[in-house]
This record gives sequence, structure tokens and C-alpha cells, in this order.
Amino acid sequence: MSQGDQEKSMDKKEIAEEEREKMLNAENTKHTAASATPDTESEEQKPKKKIPIGGIKMPGFCRTKSKEPCKDDEGKSADAGEGDATEKNVKENEQNVSQEKANTPSKDAKEKEARKGILDSIKLPLVSVFPRKKKQEDELELGTTGTAGLASVETLDDAAGEKNPEDGMETVRLDGDAPDDIESPKQHFLVACISAARRNLFVLVAALCILISVLIIICIAFVVPRKAGAQLIKDGNFVKAVTSCGPVEGVAEDAGFAFRGIPYAIPPLENRRWQPAEPLQDIKYCWTNTYRAHNATDVCLQREASGRVIGTEDCLYLDVFTPKIGYESPLPVVVMIGAETLSGGSPSVMQPSAKIAHVRDMVFVRPNFRLGIFGFLAAEPLSRATHPPTSGNYGLSDIIAALNWIRLNIEHFGGNKSAVTLWGHRAGATLVTTLVGTRRAKDLFQSVWISSGSAIFPGRELELSEKLSEPFLNNIRCNDAACLRSKSAEEVMDSVPETWYVENVGLPEPREATARDKRHEWLVLDGAILQEPVGQIWARDEFAQKIVMGTTAHAGTPLKYLASNVTLNSTQVEKLVKESLLGTIGLADEALQRYNATLRGLLSMISDIRVVCPLLTVARMKTNIPFYVATQPRGQFADPNSDAAAILGSYAARTPAEKRHVSAMQQLFNYYVWHGSLSNPDRSGVKRVLIVGQDALPDRDYPNCDFWIAKDIVPSYGRVD
Repeated sequence: MSQGDQEKSMDKKEIAEEEREKMLNAENTKHTAASATPDTESEEQKPKKKIPIGGIKMPGFCRTKSKEPCKDDEGKSADAGEGDATEKNVKENEQNVSQEKANTPSKDAKEKEARKGILDSIKLPLVSVFPRKKKQEDELELGTTGTAGLASVETLDDAAGEKNPEDGMETVRLDGDAPDDIESPKQHFLVACISAARRNLFVLVAALCILISVLIIICIAFVVPRKAGAQLIKDGNFVKAVTSCGPVEGVAEDAGFAFRGIPYAIPPLENRRWQPAEPLQDIKYCWTNTYRAHNATDVCLQREASGRVIGTEDCLYLDVFTPKIGYESPLPVVVMIGAETLSGGSPSVMQPSAKIAHVRDMVFVRPNFRLGIFGFLAAEPLSRATHPPTSGNYGLSDIIAALNWIRLNIEHFGGNKSAVTLWGHRAGATLVTTLVGTRRAKDLFQSVWISSGSAIFPGRELELSEKLSEPFLNNIRCNDAACLRSKSAEEVMDSVPETWYVENVGLPEPREATARDKRHEWLVLDGAILQEPVGQIWARDEFAQKIVMGTTAHAGTPLKYLASNVTLNSTQVEKLVKESLLGTIGLADEALQRYNATLRGLLSMISDIRVVCPLLTVARMKTNIPFYVATQPRGQFADPNSDAAAILGSYAARTPAEKRHVSAMQQLFNYYVWHGSLSNPDRSGVKRVLIVGQDALPDRDYPNCDFWIAKDIVPSYGRVD
């Protein structure tokens, strides 16, 4: 080709290029104006065509592996000249601009589709293959900016069922989905859920396990009482519990807990002196802060056997010893009532501890109660000042108030209020025996253990007891209740006649036969607590409580004979027996034959007449009351306190026989507290007397009791209190 022809060709190209730019500018202006009102009808008529995400819609490009001829190859045929190629390029530009105009959506839709296209391009892999294009065609497609936009699957349109001649690309379906205008069938909600559960079986099982665990924990939290964790220990030394009158703090000791000196009734002072015990129901007698029950309180005013006066009037407190503070598996409760006589010697051997509560797995409660003149005075001025008229038995009202306190509060100390055993020893056993048939004490305890008590029940009318109290009124010089309550405690104690105090009696004396109706008795038929003779109640009524009675072989031993250095020869023993009431009525010789003329025989004789055989007659009133006699000596004799000491563990056993005896007594007591019966009773009821030496052996009867009963010595001369 000549140089002139080349210059003409270049001129033509420049002219075509200028015309192309003008045409593009005009088409861009029309495109901007038409973008606000897109041709929806044309878009609806045109079916959408999907291409792979990430593919660039660039006309003139074609797949490298396509068998179709490329448009460039067609344009390069040998028959076409360069001028024809230029005209062809201009026509292609016009067609592309018109097609772009038809496919251009609104501005907002364009931005949304662009963002969606970018996200989809990130999610799916790039699958398009980009062939190489000529530089001129690239410039025509990219325009002046030189950038290419990503085409979205949702918005790329093309002619229905035709291939764009300038596109060079065809639809590539990646997921085999149906066309957009054909809706996929919808699955049922239940089927979709089952399918999802199958696909995520492991996650579903794990979620169900967690849900079930949470439900179990919630159920346990609601079913188990919230009180279960009530044991609060402070600094490892103190423990708290609650009562109906406020919180109390005890001491942790010996693997258990001790609460000493908890008030259970209003102090019996001033106008409350010689009044029945009043429970702590008034808020002014309670406390807002924690009550420190760390130390034992003073006992009630009393006179010991030696004549010494101890104690205080403000004494209505109790001690609680427990192995735990909690509400799960409540433990049986043992309430201990101990006194040597009704005028003093309390609590004597009946002193529990936190250690024994832990070892026995029981809750022990020991209340103080009024004794002597402050606990049992029956006097006409006091009866006159009371409505209905009554007096006496204040000590019994104290025990009833303590039992009511236990019923209300013992569960907070780990005890079972429905498994209360009332254990009385010596004079305490006399009070317990009296309360068994009392209506005011009904349902306050479920079982009774009576050891070495009195068999002489109160049966004296109130009017006679008031008359027998005149010596005291004369000594104190008072005729009304106000005067009596104004006297000091010392003045009251000093005014008590000496004959009111029980001495350490021995064998019955001749004068007792004529003075029995005039002897002083602390207990009285007051008409409030005791309304009829206790003996009649025992003989008539069937008791709901379980009862065990017993004593020691030498429970009636006078204090002077308990010393280890005391000795008596046979002559001295015979003299004592013949000078007693037994000699007066001609029973001395037969008594000596039965018991032998020794100190041990003398003490056995005294005990049988005063304690053992009278108690056996009471047990015989019922067919279901077992009766035990502890015969194992502690030293020389089975002293009055040896059975209680063995049960409480204060029995200092030295020999193998003593150790076996302690074990036998503890087994009897523990089994009875837990089960309400003795461990080895005679089912036939014939052998209901247990002789507890080294072992507990059943027997039909106790020797010599029938002899004294037949001679009317028993129970007439039994110990009064």
C-alpha cells in the first residue's frame, strides 16, 4: 500500500474516532435522562440470564475453549478492508450503547445489586475464564474510565433465548437451579424441621442434654427445702440457729454444737414469782440481735443435800447439744429432767455434752426448772390472788413450757419434734411420771424413760396442802400474795421449815406409820395441771407414749453409806433392821434371811423398799411397760446414778465387767430412743424384767418384791420425791 493510501486510512480512522466519541457522549446524556424511568415493560419481557458470580460482562470476550468462532476472527476475513472494519466498529459501539441503555436499571437498584454482587463474589469462587481481547475493543467496552463492573447474577439480562452477538459469553448454570420465573416447591414446616434435625443431629442431642440437666437442677432447687443449708459456722468456733424469739449463736465443740442458756420463758421475777411459766410470746422479751448462748446459766434456786443454797430466780433457760444444724434427716431428741430431790440437787448427773450428741447422733436438751419453795408452794394467799383459784406445781409448768419451746424450735437445731423422748432421773423421774397422764403435756413427747423415780404420786387436795403450808406463812409473816412477792429470795429460803426437806432416809421408821398423812409433799392436785390423782390415771388410761421404767439395785442408798470407807459388821446391820419398822411389825428376822446381815444386804433391803419394788408395782399397772434393774456395781454398789452415768458415758468403767455393763445400758437406751422399744424384749410378755449386769437378761420378776408387797410395806413406804 502506498504512503498516500496510508495517510487516507489514518484520516478515516481519526474521523471515525471523533464520530464515535460524539455518539457516545450523546448516548450517555440520553442514558442519564432515561435512568429515572426505566422501561419496565421491556425488562419484564426479557428473561434473565444467570452467569457465574464474579464473571465480568465484557462484550467481545469469548471463552477460550468455545468452539464458536470469535467475532474478531470474523472481522479479520481476507475480503474485508480496513475501512469496512472501522464502519463495523462504529456499528458495534452503537449496538452496545443501545443494549446498555435497555439493560440499565434505576440508580438505587443499581447500587443494591452492586453491593449484593460484591458479597456474592466473596462467597462463591471465581469460575469465569477471561479471554484476551484486542486493545481497541477493550477501550470501546471500558469507555473513558477504563474500569469494568462486576455483573450480578440477579440483574444481568439478555435477549430471550438468544446469544448476544457482541457478548461472546453464554449462560453457565452452577447449581442447577430452575429459572427465576419458575418457583421451587415449598417444603412443609414440619418436614423442614425434621430435615434440619437430621443434618444437625449431634448439636440437637447436645442441646437436649443441656436442657434436661437444667430442668433437673431447677426441680432439685424447688423440691429440696431451702432450709437444708442452714448450718452457718462463723470463724470455725460459733454456729447460728433460729428460734421463735430471734437468732441464737452457739459454740462448736467436740465435733458437735452447744447452745447454753437459751431463754424459753419469761423470767419468774417480781409479779411473775409463783406464777405458771409464760412462754416468750411477747416481743419485748425477745431480741433483735443474735443471742449469744455460749455459757451455761445459773441453776434455779435450790438447797443441796449438804444444806447449801445455790442458784437464782431468773433461771428459765435451757441447753441444747446437737451434732448438726440442718433440716435434712432430723434426729431424735432427748429431753433430760434431773434432780436428786424436788427441793434441790439439779441437774445432778444429768449433764449432756456436744460430744455425746455427736457420738449418739441425737439432740439433747436440758432445761432448768423451779424447785422447792419457788417451784411447788401451794398457799392460800397465792390461790386467792389467782383466777381460777389455784397454786403450786410451778416447776411442772416450767417443764411443759420447755416442751412447747422444743416443739416450736427443735427442728432448727437438727432435731425431730415428732421423736421426743422425755428422760427423768430420780426426782426428775417423779415429775416425768406425773406428766405422762397430764392433758396439758399431751402430744409434747412420744416416749418416756423413767429411772429411779418415786412411786408415791401426788393425790393430796389443794385445800389440805394449803393448810399444811401455814408454818411457812407464819415464818415469813405474810398473809397475801403481794407480801410474799415483795420478800427477797434469801428471806423466802430461810422461812422454809426444815421438815420440808427430805433427808437421806434408810429403813422405814416406826413413826412413819402414824405420820404419813401429815408429811409434806411438794406436788399437789392444783386443779390446773393435775386435776385428779396420778395413780388413778395410770391405772385407768392407756397412754399413747411408749414407756420404759427402771432403776439401780441400790438406788435408795443413803448418802452417808456411799463413801468408800464406810463399813458395817453383821451385828450393826442386825441392830439397824430390828430397830426399824420391820422389827416393830415382826419382819426383821425374815428380812435378814433374805438379804444377809451385811452392808450390801442392808443397802439392797433399803433400796427395794424405798425405790425398786414401788416402781415395779407402777410398771405392773400396764402390760406393755418394760422394767430394768441395773445390778452391776460401780465400785462396791450399783449406786443411784450408775445407770444414768452409764448411758451418758460418765461411768468410769475400769474392769471388763463394768465396760460390758456400760455397753449394755447404752445399747438399751439408744435403741429405745431411735425405735421406741427395747432391743431384746420378751415377746410373750412373761419375762419383762431386765436384769442388766454385764448383759441385759430377761427375768420373770425381781427377787423379794412380792414379799414386801404382800406385807404392805411396798408401795406404802416408798420414797416421796
